[in-house]
Amino acid sequence: MVRIQLCGRFAVVLEGQPIESRLPGRQGRLLVAYLATYRSQPVERTVLLDTLWPEGGAGAGGTLTVLLSKIRPLLAPAEIWGRRTLQLVLPAQSAVDLEIGTTSLHSAESAVALRDWRRAWPAALAAHYISRRRFLAEFEAAWIDQWRRQLDVIHERALACYAEACLGIGGTELPAAERAARRLVAHAPLAETGHQLLMRALSACGDAAAALAAYDQLRQLLRDELGVSPCPATQALHSRLLRGQQLDEPTRPATHAR
Repeated sequence: MVRIQLCGRFAVVLEGQPIESRLPGRQGRLLVAYLATYRSQPVERTVLLDTLWPEGGAGAGGTLTVLLSKIRPLLAPAEIWGRRTLQLVLPAQSAVDLEIGTTSLHSAESAVALRDWRRAWPAALAAHYISRRRFLAEFEAAWIDQWRRQLDVIHERALACYAEACLGIGGTELPAAERAARRLVAHAPLAETGHQLLMRALSACGDAAAALAAYDQLRQLLRDELGVSPCPATQALHSRLLRGQQLDEPTRPATHAR
């Protein structure tokens, strides 16, 4: 089994032994990280050269060849296939945390759409734990910045799914729904999703006054920053609170026939 960690500190673990420190320098680690990130399809050699050596240089092609010759034996049983195009191929039962995070998010969003809260909860939590870590934290490069922005979006969606699942399960999970909603508000303060979830979580906990206060804070923030009012969906939640209605009723997890 090969395990590659791209979110947080870069790590490559073969049969339980970390080997990233044995890779040839910064460029060797970035080469493996790039191929792991895009391992679903072959990568053109020219793309690798432009990405890892953006300033060019006559010796970049030769450097890549040397790096590959050093890296290939270190990664076994993983393999790097090809010459003009390169692809990282991992043995069965291997894991790349970025792939686990994106797959978990898709599973969570699918389960939320079906109101299958018990299935959504662990998938959303896994996506949240992975996406909250900084992509390739010890490196800086333009392609890494692009993935950090994508991971931010994954993180927001994972928090929203987790809060929804906790609200759907109810009971002892309601405080977790509130915490996730507050994290989402802090992460994306001008997006109304987090504020809506916070209002719902506070209402479900029986604190209608705090839910109304959360709406007022959102209304003032949007007015000051954007000069707009909350969207109709958020205003509808506010209207229900003013009428004394609870925003989230207890819901049974969805069941599916086999």
